[in-house]
Amino acid sequence: MPILSTPNKLYKDVDFSFEAHPETGDVLKKIDNNAVKQSVTALINTAFGERPFNPDLGSSLRALLFEPIDYITSRTIQKSIEYTLGNFEPRIALDSVTVEPDEDANSYEVSIYFSVVGINQPTSMSITLERLR
Repeated sequence: MPILSTPNKLYKDVDFSFEAHPETGDVLKKIDNNAVKQSVTALINTAFGERPFNPDLGSSLRALLFEPIDYITSRTIQKSIEYTLGNFEPRIALDSVTVEPDEDANSYEVSIYFSVVGINQPTSMSITLERLR
């Protein structure tokens, strides 16, 4: 009888660019860390009530970007991201979130450090948050 081994977890998601694969014509996909990074970005950019039947999912980042750029707003953005990822992204173990205000550009530079569950590799990503209007 052969010994069955448990395969490593593999996370897959559709690439949000919706570009076609050059050979097969199928929609491109993201796997492992890239799929989770895409999900993290989508989650923190989702406003409360934006997803049907799940009004608690999301963050208040859009509203916070119109607040004064100071330590209090930076800390509120950090806590909002930590809450959202801690409650709605079970595929990660969140290590830290840092938010640095850039008053000259009227934006925030957000760095997120985490580990993907099932993949023994620390991952980081940076996002620039700025008002669109």
